[in-house]
Amino acid sequence: MFQIQHDKIQRIRTLGFHIAWFLFLYFFSEIYLHVSIFKDADFFLPLILSIPVVLFAAFLCSRFSRRVNIVLGGIITFLVCAFCVMELIYYGIFHTMLAPFSSIGMAGNAVDFQSVLFGYIGRNAGRLAVCFLPCVIYPFLCWFKKICNPVPKKLVRKGWEAALFMYALAFLCMLPFGTGLKSPIYTYFFSSQINYNIETLGLFTGIFQDFGRVTLSGLTGFDSLFYEVMDNSSVIYRGDDEGEPNIVNYDFEKLIRHTDNKKIQALHEYMAEEEPTYKNEYTGMFEGYNLIFITAEGWWRHAVRKDLTPTLYKMLNEGFVFENYYTPLWYGSTIGGEFANLTGLIPKESGKFSMVETGENKNNMQFTLSRLLEKEGYDVRAFHSYHHDFYLRNLSHPNMGFEWYASGNGGYEMEKHEDGTMVWPQSDLKLVTDTFDVYGDQTPFYTNYMSFSGHADYDETNEMAMRHMDLVEDLPYSDNVKAYLACNYELELAVEYLLERLEEKGLLENTLFVIGPDHIPYGYQDMCSELAGEDLENSLEWYHSSLVVWSASMPEPVRVPKYCSSIDIFPTVANLMGLEYDSRLLAGQDILSDAEQFVIFPDRSWITGKGIYESYTGEFTPFENVEFEDEELMQEYVAEVSEIAENKMQISADIVTTDYYAQLPEMLIID
Repeated sequence: MFQIQHDKIQRIRTLGFHIAWFLFLYFFSEIYLHVSIFKDADFFLPLILSIPVVLFAAFLCSRFSRRVNIVLGGIITFLVCAFCVMELIYYGIFHTMLAPFSSIGMAGNAVDFQSVLFGYIGRNAGRLAVCFLPCVIYPFLCWFKKICNPVPKKLVRKGWEAALFMYALAFLCMLPFGTGLKSPIYTYFFSSQINYNIETLGLFTGIFQDFGRVTLSGLTGFDSLFYEVMDNSSVIYRGDDEGEPNIVNYDFEKLIRHTDNKKIQALHEYMAEEEPTYKNEYTGMFEGYNLIFITAEGWWRHAVRKDLTPTLYKMLNEGFVFENYYTPLWYGSTIGGEFANLTGLIPKESGKFSMVETGENKNNMQFTLSRLLEKEGYDVRAFHSYHHDFYLRNLSHPNMGFEWYASGNGGYEMEKHEDGTMVWPQSDLKLVTDTFDVYGDQTPFYTNYMSFSGHADYDETNEMAMRHMDLVEDLPYSDNVKAYLACNYELELAVEYLLERLEEKGLLENTLFVIGPDHIPYGYQDMCSELAGEDLENSLEWYHSSLVVWSASMPEPVRVPKYCSSIDIFPTVANLMGLEYDSRLLAGQDILSDAEQFVIFPDRSWITGKGIYESYTGEFTPFENVEFEDEELMQEYVAEVSEIAENKMQISADIVTTDYYAQLPEMLIID
């Protein structure tokens, strides 16, 4: 009798210990993560949603022998701490959360930012180590308490039933918050935005969503949910309906009848309702010109100085002067930014990078500058000074129509030291000097460069920075800032060389230059704040960058105050070159049209002509000359624009995953 009573007490102690332990573990991790990242964090739903997980883990770790229970509990404790640290690191570098299961396939490309990763860990080792405190406490408690003995299977089953009941109860707790775009219910079932999901529902619910989405996609091919077809004209005005629209006359009703695919039908319906942008005074301004398009690695507006980079300074200030151009930090950093620049679409937020997926699946990429100019008889080539198959550009770029030149495919030889090791990063000047003669006589040409010299780290390990450190050593900045400015001087030399060679051949006046960053100098917010002369922490001003659209033939600069971003480059350049494209099929828009200005950020912040919405705080700040009749109308405006932003992100992903452009054959175009 005494032994039975003793065993019962031991079971209660075991269950009680594990429930208490996992409550502490999950609550500690959720609260620490939210306090570290999210301002004005609301812990209610994250903690409520963690209770079912706590019960499941507690009963799981009470099911087996004492030794197995302890080991299992230790593994779960470590994984919880590791996920927390992983998210803190990723957010600290990229200012967004990581979708871990969606990103597994892209782990091999981590070299693109591994030096930044290790640098961030070194600078924040103490803060990150706090996350692992439970890993130290758990084995001590197990030894000290002498618990973790097994409990009967029947009791374990009842515990898991209780977990399911608590899970249902947690859903009921979401109902009072409504079912709108930002509601917990919508976030749980429809949102693929890992940043907002974790903020609203908690770290472990967000990770569970990501795992479920990847699993469902793998088993069924399901990738994303539908969006609402809505009338955007009253909120985001696209253009002047009295002008000539930039469209291809697709018969969307006929297209809908020719497919049974519900997602394709939904895309057709959406595009049919979209307002196009319209041709304007700049349409065809550079028709027939050669085009040199440079996606500049880590380039930023403060990297351009009149005293240090006079050529780039001239191009920025004597061409189209985009005063409010932004470069959001898209998913995939470099490959995401390059995709946005070249396609006018928003990169997917998780899983395979959009650019990679278009190449692997051989998507129809007819609405890109490369394909449009190829049809016009242009010589179309792309160059990069790194491995030809990095980010699978050996698939994506030829699929877009480029003849692809990079290291490893015979198109380019990387610069190396005498011992055979690679120079890091590679020289943009060497890239252009080694390749100009490949296309210089093949007019008209479209040449695309992916630069490299501006790559992190910005310290003594950056060989481009060390080459030019004498130019910046007297500037009143920290060593990181000096290294950043110095390595970007290599891009200045590259562009200077291109101008000289074009002038030698008599091509300068008939060549259009487009230079846009792939991303901000992520991982170096303090450096950026120093350069900007203001604190950029949690500020959209960090993404305020530079865009060159310049030709020597321009008689005077054209100042453009509109807010715009990287997804607007393709439609703007297509219109300037007089190319036929359909503005309804893109997330971006022609900056030079009279369409309403609209900038979208990955975290669902946005800027329009009426103001700035920061999802980080949930606050909308109208511009000084903008007034709303009352608070209710302003909130309606915010909700409607937020829904449009959500739709644009969703259609961009669906265009890639469904190969939507392949669903628009010429035989279904009305002449």
